[in-house]
Amino acid sequence: MVELKDSGAVPTLSSFGMAALPPDAIVDGTVMDASAVVSTIVNLANNLKVKKKRISTSISGHSVIVKKITLPMMDEKTVEETIHQEATQHIPYDISDVNLDFQILGQNQENPDNMDIILVAVKKDTINDYLALVEEAGFTPVVVDVDTFALENAYEHNYEENEKKIVALVDIGANLTCINILDSGVTCFTRNITSGSRLITEQLQKLFSLNYEQAELLKMGCLDSFTGDATTALSAIKGAAFSLINEVMKTIDFFHTSVVAEGRIEKIVLSGGGSRTHNILKDIKDKTGIETELIDPFRNIMVPEKHFDLKYIKEIGPVAAIATGLALRKDEVIRK
Repeated sequence: MVELKDSGAVPTLSSFGMAALPPDAIVDGTVMDASAVVSTIVNLANNLKVKKKRISTSISGHSVIVKKITLPMMDEKTVEETIHQEATQHIPYDISDVNLDFQILGQNQENPDNMDIILVAVKKDTINDYLALVEEAGFTPVVVDVDTFALENAYEHNYEENEKKIVALVDIGANLTCINILDSGVTCFTRNITSGSRLITEQLQKLFSLNYEQAELLKMGCLDSFTGDATTALSAIKGAAFSLINEVMKTIDFFHTSVVAEGRIEKIVLSGGGSRTHNILKDIKDKTGIETELIDPFRNIMVPEKHFDLKYIKEIGPVAAIATGLALRKDEVIRK
């Protein structure tokens, strides 16, 4: 949970906190244990003494579809009038069962008479489940975003100098890895990998007969309470992360060969809890040959030293990237 105070060009962090959900409370974006999620939100908000009730939230998973489409050049009002009909060609669900939104990206580079549009569709049942959770926790949702775009929002706010580059934003969650590739600051490709760092944790549990919490610590390279051989443990972490890194590599290869005719990804930016996996940053860099770094979502945000442990905020920042991107949202319009 991230709360920002609008203090001009540079917002100020006024509240930040984290709380762990039970491992199966949300699976691939689907809420499995609503009461656990609600109680976690309520407890976190109470601990942080959050008074504001209007919030932004985001969703991801198989119920979210993001497509880049090309249409003849037209104004935004005309797009709004025709987007439902156009969406039927790209969305594998009944259009009456989804909420649609779109963003005009600009003129198509290959054909100046056309324009590129990002089309987003989310199943209404999924949105309603999330809205119900937030409302039951005592909040009023004003923005429902998609994880990948919230991540992009956090990146754009903090890294304006990289606007002209092709950058891959990779958020490694527990059960889902979201990839958003930006070309000159504009989304040109997205993909969700239906696995995350929880697989690494579970493999370590089996290998060393650990409970979930112990395996989580080991995954991050914390060997203080580990009684086995350190070299074997670190090697096991690397092996457990291999399949996930390989999926990231496949996505990058696909992008280079099928999506863009010119240009290559110049930088990979990691976020999410899985980005804290021991040596994963180096392993991705070695595998892809691309400069790789952790995101700092508070880079251009004022963090009052008297209220926050700056070292902790720096370390935990990559986990807070999506929440920070949501807190930066000011647009309160949700298209139906």
